[in-house]
Amino acid sequence: MGAKPSRSEIESALALKPRSSSARKRSRQTEAEFYSKPQPRRRHVIGGDLSGVANRSYRKKLMRLKDIDVINWIAALIVILILVAFFWPQSDSVSTREVASQASKIESESFYSESRVDEPPTEQPLSPTFSRQDDLSRADDYRVQEAMERRIRDLHSLAEQQIESGELTEPDASNATSTYRQILLLNSKDVKAQQGLEYIGGRFLSIGLRALENNNLASASAALQKLEVVDADSEQRSELALAIERWQRQREIDDLLAKAEAALSNDDLILPARKSALYYFQQVLTKEQNNSVAIKGIQGIADNLMDRANLALVAGELQAATGYLTTVSVIDPEHPSLSLMEQRMARLQELENSTTTNGSNQVSDLDAGNAPQVQQPQPSANSQSPAPTTAEPSRQSREQAEVDRKFLELGLDAYYKGDYSTAASLLQPLADRGISRAQFRIGYMYFQGRGFKQDKNEADRIIRAALPAVQKFADEGRSWAQSDIGSLYEDGLVLPRDYAEAVFWYRSAAEQGYPGAQTNLGIMYARGRGVSSSRRTAIEWFQRASKQGDILAKRNLEAMGIKP
Repeated sequence: MGAKPSRSEIESALALKPRSSSARKRSRQTEAEFYSKPQPRRRHVIGGDLSGVANRSYRKKLMRLKDIDVINWIAALIVILILVAFFWPQSDSVSTREVASQASKIESESFYSESRVDEPPTEQPLSPTFSRQDDLSRADDYRVQEAMERRIRDLHSLAEQQIESGELTEPDASNATSTYRQILLLNSKDVKAQQGLEYIGGRFLSIGLRALENNNLASASAALQKLEVVDADSEQRSELALAIERWQRQREIDDLLAKAEAALSNDDLILPARKSALYYFQQVLTKEQNNSVAIKGIQGIADNLMDRANLALVAGELQAATGYLTTVSVIDPEHPSLSLMEQRMARLQELENSTTTNGSNQVSDLDAGNAPQVQQPQPSANSQSPAPTTAEPSRQSREQAEVDRKFLELGLDAYYKGDYSTAASLLQPLADRGISRAQFRIGYMYFQGRGFKQDKNEADRIIRAALPAVQKFADEGRSWAQSDIGSLYEDGLVLPRDYAEAVFWYRSAAEQGYPGAQTNLGIMYARGRGVSSSRRTAIEWFQRASKQGDILAKRNLEAMGIKP
């Protein structure tokens, strides 16, 4: 074996094209011819041509290569392939695509980014356990969801069984309503559970309505309670509650109408105040404003009272006729006969006043001269004149009116002197005959417990019966009636408490010289009720009443250290 070729020789050999066997033969022949031919003699000149030396070195190298066997050539080729694979340049296409893709990504991110250019977003390294944890979480959620759906299916089956068994709301521990509620706690949008509760509510609604049709309020109320358990805000509960309310109101109306008919049959038209036909009909209208039965009933009472007023006028009973007409004007102010009857009443009052002895100016309802002269309504020129009365007031009726007036004066005098027993005995018969002033005073005696055992309910009943007439007299300017209306407003009896309104009525009566109103007005100023408190003004009104003999006014002055 010759010497091992160097790296440069291997590379040079690789650079040469492989030659075929014929070419190698020609090359050997050429070499043989080259060496067999005599070569020209070189000039041995220093610095001269050295090409010959170089050719010999080249030839020696070629000769060495010939000596390399096939195995060495194979080994060399393997080495060359390894070197080629190692040093072979990589294609730039992939790198170019990656760069372009990265550039596109960067451009896209910068376009949608909301951060500043000089503050690029920092990328947080992904946790190596992220995917694993996320998968575990999803798996847990799936298991929970699956368990919840299984539980809901089981509850639906249980609810259906409970409905079939009639366990809608009972027992408390296990019923269809509670089961459906458990489902809604797990899934508030479960349609089947919502429909189940609506079904249960519909069952109880039907039971309640059927019970009302059979006039069974207890069963209907029980069904309403069940609906409140199922869903207190449901439409079924509201519907049944409204139906029960209407049923109860109708039953109350029917009961009041029955009581009104009974009162009519007993001739209790306006008295007792809370047991009369008028009271029952009025209560019906508070519950059902357009109740035709109650409206016709009140009209019938007005017609009846109008007939009685007419009979009283014919008999010369002016006081009774006045009371009847006053009541009619309150309960049916549009009555077609009211105007005509008032005109007849005015004429008879003029006749009564003209026949009174000593020229006294006494007025109806035994007012004892405490009202100013009030001009009575006169018929218009175009109105039809009333038919003349065929019967004048009899002597007996005038005498009875005089007796009543005297009893009223004595009874009121006893009352204001504090002798309530005497006042009660004198005024009670007058109140029973319908004299409004006596009725009002008896009512206040019950209210204050004077002469009678205190009974506010009885006081309310009596005063309500007298109130229509008293209010009418007050509107006409009668001082005693104005003072009594002021008392009702001050005490909140029958009328709502209103001190300013009380002062208005007290003043209206006090300025006419009515001592009771003067005393009451002084109390309002002393206590500062409805007016600014004024001791001086209170004393002035007490002194006015005291001069007329009012006992209470004198006591008030003494309490304030003033000599009456």
